[in-house]
Amino acid sequence: MDNQSKYQFTKEGFENLKKELENLIKRRPQVVINLSNAREQGDLSENAGYHAAKDELSQIDSRVREVKYLIRLGKVVDGPEGDTVSFGSTVSVEVNGSKMDFKIVEEFEANPAKGMVSTSSAIGSAILGKKVGDAVEAQTPGGKIKLKVTKLA
Repeated sequence: MDNQSKYQFTKEGFENLKKELENLIKRRPQVVINLSNAREQGDLSENAGYHAAKDELSQIDSRVREVKYLIRLGKVVDGPEGDTVSFGSTVSVEVNGSKMDFKIVEEFEANPAKGMVSTSSAIGSAILGKKVGDAVEAQTPGGKIKLKVTKLA
């Protein structure tokens, strides 16, 4: 992967990143106003409102820089290619008789609660490159689990 496409995103993930940037930029002026108002209340060493607003502004500015960087270097990948599990694949696996469905994404989009599993996670890395019918083991924090790829989209 060349330097200009250092980070891969699904179209949905990239759009969410752009929305996050918009929201941060919209929120920033109010935080600046809060900081200014808190500063006018006197002694800054004991002014909790001032310190909270200052911290929030710092977090917003830091996240804005990070998101702009990701957008600049990010690349939207249309979806999986071929018949093996890869970035963007929607996968069904069987684990101990239970069916699990998830999408393989990069770590910036990962959200296991929403079925978005990172390529670098234990499960994601174990099934990358696998085909329907392949069985693998993954070492998770809860111990080893056996997975069988049952469907790939």
